[in-house]
Amino acid sequence: MSFFAKNKNIFFKRQKPLQNPNRFEFKSNTAITFCAHIILMILMTSIVLTGVTLRDSLIEQKINALAQSLFAYTAKHGFAIEDIVVQGRDKTSVNDLNEQLQLNRRDSILNVDLRHIKTKLEDLPWVDKVELKRTYFPNVLQISLKEKDIVALFQTSGHFYPIDENGQVIDVDYQPQKPFLILVGAGAPEKFLELFEVTKTEPELYARIKAAVLHSGRRWDLIFDDLEHGLTVKMPEKDLASAWKKLIKIDHKYSIFKRKLTFIDLRYTDKVVVRLAD
Repeated sequence: MSFFAKNKNIFFKRQKPLQNPNRFEFKSNTAITFCAHIILMILMTSIVLTGVTLRDSLIEQKINALAQSLFAYTAKHGFAIEDIVVQGRDKTSVNDLNEQLQLNRRDSILNVDLRHIKTKLEDLPWVDKVELKRTYFPNVLQISLKEKDIVALFQTSGHFYPIDENGQVIDVDYQPQKPFLILVGAGAPEKFLELFEVTKTEPELYARIKAAVLHSGRRWDLIFDDLEHGLTVKMPEKDLASAWKKLIKIDHKYSIFKRKLTFIDLRYTDKVVVRLAD
């Protein structure tokens, strides 16, 4: 999409140094004389630097004012921003982008701080990574966004918050357009990444998990196929990966997901407990 908003280095021609016919040539007959000159130079440099430090605030203000005048001049003479092109935007709003960019057509494209803009855009809740470049004639700022992928929803206090593939909560108001795995329980987002890494090894079975309930921050109950009438699998507190492999093995052997079961308990190392539906 295009809406209103290559990094090009400015090279200055190298000039040859002036050849001074009266070139200074330092000669010293003794080490003492040499050391004296060095000490004197250090003292003089320190005095100069002290004076500059006292004046650097004023100097900085004058330099900044001069730079802004230069950028304003370039904006009026062919270097004003003509457009901002954004790719990869799906869930990030235009208003949020404008708020972070703070750019308009009167700005000079030479004054666009790409690093600062990249940092500001990556602070947006949906944005994962940003790539920027600018082109001249036309003067266009090109923005490529990689937004975060949603893998689950965290339910708490009657609200749903999306969870990205890194197990991080995305703090936004979100209305899902399709069903997602629902996480329930204090600390579930922080624990989810481990569960996700284990269960996604069997994509077809993982896709059937409708909810994952964390109990006391230690172990999961996985609800398959239906939130109200589905099969609940009680996972152990430790060795989650082994329990998941056991579930896959049992299903391959006995087709447990085709049977009328209400829950399977995998918390024991020496047995599997199941309950039939009434």
